[in-house]
Amino acid sequence: MRAGSSSGGDLHSRVVEDIGQRIINGELAVGDTIFAEQVCERLNISRPVVREGLRTLSSLGLIQSRPQRGTRVLPRSNWDFLSPYIIRWRGQSPDRLTQMRELLELRLGIEHAAAYFAATRRTDAAAAAMKDAAARMKTALDAHDTFAYFRADQEVHRLMLEGSENAVLAQFAETVTALLRIRGETNPLVYSPQGLARASLHRHIALADALDARDPERAAELAREIIIETLKEVDAVTPPPASPPV
Repeated sequence: MRAGSSSGGDLHSRVVEDIGQRIINGELAVGDTIFAEQVCERLNISRPVVREGLRTLSSLGLIQSRPQRGTRVLPRSNWDFLSPYIIRWRGQSPDRLTQMRELLELRLGIEHAAAYFAATRRTDAAAAAMKDAAARMKTALDAHDTFAYFRADQEVHRLMLEGSENAVLAQFAETVTALLRIRGETNPLVYSPQGLARASLHRHIALADALDARDPERAAELAREIIIETLKEVDAVTPPPASPPV
């Protein structure tokens, strides 16, 4: 009996999670072949479910199916690095801090712009929700509750990006939320001492206040400061990429 008592959706996720994480971790190398029959046997899952899982992984740029030749692992240049799947898998891999730096560098420009526009376009309800989320960050930090801290942090950034009323910027909220969720799950306050976390908290509160006050210049600068200071935290743990030879 292949499928057991689990639902098809659960089994599909099991295939995607198992193979996806193994590729991200480097356990399956570029060019390696994945045979559906072997996956069926190893995970004790039916072939149709395995094929569906492989299609999902293909859509993420991790693998490519070849008729009569199995499925091969693709190089990193094909990966969808903004997919919440890949963000989560990299966040659970040795590549975690590299990913954090890369996405922070991307967020630097995106959130600077989002904060500027959100300050002029946000609704009163969104402004109130951002202030509430910032207040919950303080409550969580005082209680040393890392999970609650980053859950509230996610809300501040999501509301800001969506408050920009720019569909492209708002779509990036899912990526930011996935990254912050990983930080919360991996206990990042290990390398964010209480003093650094407290300074970041104050910037988030000030950002919510600037958005509430419809001050685009101040909001944009605070969004920039939040990212820059977080980059400094990451670089304190692992050195930045080496410069290319001249």
